[in-house]
Amino acid sequence: MKEDKETDGVEEVEEDDEAELKKHLVIKKDDDRAIDVIPLATKQPVIVDYKLLKEDMMVHYQLIRADGSSKRHSLMIKLLQGIDKEDLPTLWKLVKTKHGDSRPEDEHERVMWGDFKVMFEPDIRSKVWRDLQDVLSTAQAFSKAAKGSIKGLNASS
Repeated sequence: MKEDKETDGVEEVEEDDEAELKKHLVIKKDDDRAIDVIPLATKQPVIVDYKLLKEDMMVHYQLIRADGSSKRHSLMIKLLQGIDKEDLPTLWKLVKTKHGDSRPEDEHERVMWGDFKVMFEPDIRSKVWRDLQDVLSTAQAFSKAAKGSIKGLNASS
């Protein structure tokens, strides 16, 4: 019996709180105000094509997106720095579709084709790939050694 009274008290408090909240709640219907929505993040449209533009002694890599926008890069390294990681496989598919497994004749096309081929289809027999692995393992060993010497310095202090 005593428990029923306590639960009744709780229900009464909840009803009072709900009634209090409803007093402050105002619902407006047919609100015609426009709200400017600014997205927090937007994804660029996918890359649908690329071109190599040769102007005077300069070559530019131009990426063309699905919405018609494009961006030029003067060097392959600039292209790789300025592109979203998620777009790399798409660009590799476009390059591979254009050239297949045959090595392009144009030197700038060959640079692009070669860089993407090393990224996406590494050949473990390739000297470049082996050298890169050596550099990476040396860098990792150096990093571990540097961390160990810093820990040693901190322990002796």
